[in-house]
Amino acid sequence: MNLSKFGTNKKLLAAVVSVGMIFTLTTAVGPAQAAKTTLVVGSVQAYPQLNPIIRTFAYEENLFSLLWAGLTQWKPDGTVGPNLAKSWSANKTADKWTFVLRSGAKFSDGTPITSESVKEVFDYALLEKTPSQEKSKIKTITKVTASGNKVIFDLSSPSAVFPSAIPNIVIIKVSEIANFNKNPSTSGPFMVKSFSPDVSLTIVPNPKYFGTKPKLTEIKFVKSADPTAAVTSLRSGDIDVMYNLPLADAAPLAKDKKLQILRAKVPSGSVDWEFDMTSAPFNNLKVRQALAYATDRATMLKIAYYGFGKVTTFNTAVPQKSIWQCGTAGGLIEYPYDLKKAKALFAEAGVTKFSWWGIAGGYPEFSAMAQILQASLKEIGITMDIQNNEVGTWAAKFYPAGKTYPGLVLPNLLNFADEPAFSMGFALSGRAESNWNNAAYDAAYKEAVGTLDLKERKAAWCKAQRLENQQLPYIIPFSIDFLHAGRANVRGVWVEGGGQPHFEGAYIR
Repeated sequence: MNLSKFGTNKKLLAAVVSVGMIFTLTTAVGPAQAAKTTLVVGSVQAYPQLNPIIRTFAYEENLFSLLWAGLTQWKPDGTVGPNLAKSWSANKTADKWTFVLRSGAKFSDGTPITSESVKEVFDYALLEKTPSQEKSKIKTITKVTASGNKVIFDLSSPSAVFPSAIPNIVIIKVSEIANFNKNPSTSGPFMVKSFSPDVSLTIVPNPKYFGTKPKLTEIKFVKSADPTAAVTSLRSGDIDVMYNLPLADAAPLAKDKKLQILRAKVPSGSVDWEFDMTSAPFNNLKVRQALAYATDRATMLKIAYYGFGKVTTFNTAVPQKSIWQCGTAGGLIEYPYDLKKAKALFAEAGVTKFSWWGIAGGYPEFSAMAQILQASLKEIGITMDIQNNEVGTWAAKFYPAGKTYPGLVLPNLLNFADEPAFSMGFALSGRAESNWNNAAYDAAYKEAVGTLDLKERKAAWCKAQRLENQQLPYIIPFSIDFLHAGRANVRGVWVEGGGQPHFEGAYIR
């Protein structure tokens, strides 16, 4: 399960916590006024702690690019670029990577950032007792070697995408872990001025930062009452950027010329419906195909998600607009809304009913999808009852993978980085709660991950996508946008495919 990136635990309760972040600026300044360079950030919750390696809420990731620097970093186009490492290379088998550090990089206290500093962080993140959510991305590391200005990683298996796996392993001073919330030495463009856990945080530019200097002189993070109050404040001009904009408010705000909607160019979050492929009726491919054809993707996106997303007709975890999407040219078939086909397939399989296992209260989008699907199925004589549950009851039915839950369709959210290794990894044997466990898919995935040549890697990804597309281990009706909103005079903000906004280059026009 990967309900969402916004919350307490990406594997279970991420979607339960609704958070919002607000950046308060000012309206346009007159000729006689000084430019506004202070950004005030509000959220319905504050940061509980600062250690990025053991982050407790995905909301904390907003601080990563502000306070910290990793060896690599995500770019707006979904690729990774240099950060603390100025270059990197792999051996021919892609199981050894060497990163060359830029010279002169320092922590905010003036201490040099060395290859030993980097090694200490990775060693710390890999410790069994360190509760890092990034462990799954770096678990193949068997050895980290610091050698002069180089950091060398030995891996247990080939990984051509290793640079994409480590942007969130940011460089901290491991020696400060015991009292990290007091005044941590930072490696990014900002440093901590003051911090009160669960109350407030103020950061200012780091004079020792090796990269481009911030245009802001201060960012203050404070609590906001609730999302409704935040939207009101955004409209009035009391705040200038709101994090995690409720979908219901997005369309009206988009019409206001004083405001702007902030979202990724190619969103990599998606809605998915899971079912148990080891038990009836969804152990029958015809039933899964019937469900795919009975899904009115366009209507669901419009009604449930207010049109903020992109229909995924190929039913793959790779977004429709992604450079990695294989499409019909790569041998994928489309699943248009076709009740006639759905009816015939259900009839061949002898299926007349099943259930929707949803979440009560917190996810109106899920309920809206269920009602649309229920109405479509009713037209062809299929009964689908809707069962909405408290989130713990909902999750316990199917999580972790390996549980049997016959006759249920489960709505969920997936949210991964743009590289297919992360999104398509969800369908690997033992990973997805649909219990697909397909050896051919696993082999194609392994081949792609171990292929350095980009053209050859895409060909391998297409092998895996064809299996995903044809076998339907889940229904993915569309990718969705994770929205934020801002005053029109806010510039320099961009959003990752997975929804996290970047404010390190923010300024006020």
